[in-house]
Amino acid sequence: MEISNLQATQQTKICMYTDSTANYCQITGIMGAAKVIISNIYCKVFLTREKVENDDIISLESLPKGVYILKIISESGTVRRKLEKK
Repeated sequence: MEISNLQATQQTKICMYTDSTANYCQITGIMGAAKVIISNIYCKVFLTREKVENDDIISLESLPKGVYILKIISESGTVRRKLEKK
């Protein structure tokens, strides 16, 4: 399951740019629309966006300080990235 998703996403090169001091995150490299889920390490979901497109900006203002997992689900696979809010 994860191996095929990883291979597909390596081809599309989905990237995440964060600015923890400005409280936002930008995602690039998405083909079509994707779903974004931000949760903590205990799988508690803090934010869900159903339709995220390439270069969309996601506000992190509602999140408390901490370390999160940003999960991007798209047609080309699933990508998980560590997200830290200071």
